[in-house]
Amino acid sequence: MFSTGFVAFVLMLSGGAKSTSIARTLESMVALRVPAFARARWIAVAVSAWEIGLGIALFCAPGWYRSAAALLSICTFAVFTFFIIRVLRRGEVVDCGCFGPLSFNDQVTGWTVARNVALMLLSAFIAVTAAPRSSFVLEIMGADGQLLLSVGLAWALVTIGVLTTTVVRTRRQERLQPALIAPATAVTLPGDRIPDAELVGPDNVAVPLHALGYGSPVLLVFLSAECASCAAVARRLDEWQEAISPVLLRVATSSRPDILKERMPGALPFAYFGSMSAKRALGVEGSAVALLLGGSAHPFVASPAARGEDEIDALVDSILDAQSASLNA
Repeated sequence: MFSTGFVAFVLMLSGGAKSTSIARTLESMVALRVPAFARARWIAVAVSAWEIGLGIALFCAPGWYRSAAALLSICTFAVFTFFIIRVLRRGEVVDCGCFGPLSFNDQVTGWTVARNVALMLLSAFIAVTAAPRSSFVLEIMGADGQLLLSVGLAWALVTIGVLTTTVVRTRRQERLQPALIAPATAVTLPGDRIPDAELVGPDNVAVPLHALGYGSPVLLVFLSAECASCAAVARRLDEWQEAISPVLLRVATSSRPDILKERMPGALPFAYFGSMSAKRALGVEGSAVALLLGGSAHPFVASPAARGEDEIDALVDSILDAQSASLNA
């Protein structure tokens, strides 16, 4: 009863949380390097429905049907674990999004693997023992008070342990954050002078931010090969560059050139490296962020920061509107 209730609850929580944020599920699939053919929206929806269906089956199905649902649960957790282990072997920092929008700071670690292994062991116990039993719902309804109290207490202890571990991990990462990432300066606003910071060009020569466009305005896009949402932005770079010319598009990144070429080949022709100092100088946090820098005649920051594909697309549209208005004038 403990195993069935626990595994079913985890599956339904995971599936229900994913169903409220399909976009985040797709981002996590990209970050985990799920094959491209499986990164369709309908598959993300199907994964959510599959988890919810398995949870309902564990709650309601009797005998061999409950055992079959448990075997399918083992397979499901095994697939998740396979992709998580690949992330750990590559040494990447990835948020698995295992519980959709509830996955705050759910960075993939060895504990993620341990959690999935524990769920597989519980599922295996269900598969072995459930065949001669009725459904979980009927067992709960027919159980005596002492058994219900014991199972409820066990669930409560596990819940307390999980919550305590989550709080400890979060506080530990908050303490480490200032040591790992230098705090940004005040956010640069439109009209501020372009700060004195440099990027490293493809020829390994440092280039000041104000000279990135050789006198022309520059749409500067901060990307990272480890960023799940950056892949979609990278695919739009050629399109945006063609649209906004003679404004030049540049990519600022701290990723290694070989990794960028492997994961985002479309970004490599635009790439300048060593972006951390530029991010601090401009007050930019995270990746898939863009802003417009003026040319030599107007060496100022010309736009607020745009975050994500939709906002960057809107910034490109505003550049096109400004260009059109200039021509009409």
